Amino acid sequence: MSFKGLATSRRIGELFSAYEIVRHAEAHHEELGNKDGLQACYGNQALILKAWGKLDDAMALHKKQEALCVELGNKSGLARSYGNQALILKDWGKPDEAMALHKKEEALCVELGNKDSLQRSYGNQALILKAWGKLDEAMALLKKQEALCLQLRNRSGLGHCYWGWGLLAREMNDPTREREKLEAALNIFTELNMPRERDEVKEELEKT
Repeated sequence: MSFKGLATSRRIGELFSAYEIVRHAEAHHEELGNKDGLQACYGNQALILKAWGKLDDAMALHKKQEALCVELGNKSGLARSYGNQALILKDWGKPDEAMALHKKEEALCVELGNKDSLQRSYGNQALILKAWGKLDEAMALLKKQEALCLQLRNRSGLGHCYWGWGLLAREMNDPTREREKLEAALNIFTELNMPRERDEVKEELEKT
C-alpha cells in the first residue's frame, strides 16, 4: 500500500471510530431526553458523513439538527447547522441556496457576537463570490475575515483566509500577491501541523 493509501486508510479508520462514539452519545442523549445534546450529535455525525462523501445522509442529519435548534431556540447551534448545510449545497452545485444559508449564518453570528464562526462564514461566502466573478466583493469579505482572525489570534482561520486570498489574487491577475498569500498560508499550516491543508496549498504554489 502506498503512503497516500495508508494515510487514507487511517483517516477512514479514525472517522469510523469517531462515528461510533457519536452514535453512542446519540443513544445516551435520546434516553435522557437531552435535545440539546442530541442536536450536537446530529451535527457531528453529519460532519463525519460529509467527510465520507455521504452528502444526502449528512444533509438529512443537519436538517434534524436545525429542527431541534429552532425548537430549543439554540441560535448558536442553528448558525452552525446553516453553515454546514451551505457547504453541502455548494458541493451540490447550488451556490445561490448556499449563499442564502451563509447569510442566515452571518446574521446569527453578528447577533450572538460569535466572531470565530463569523470569520468562517465570510471566508466561505468569498469562495462563492469568487466563483460568481464578483472579485471585489470577495476581497472585501476576505479582508473582514483577516481582521477577525488577527483579533482572535486564530491561526487556522488565518491560514484558510490567506489560501482563499491567494486563489482570488490569481483570478485578479496579481501573481505577486497570489504567491505572497499562498506562502503565508503554507507557513501557517506547516506550523500548525495541518498536513492536508499544507499539501493542497503546496500544489497551488507549484502553479505560480
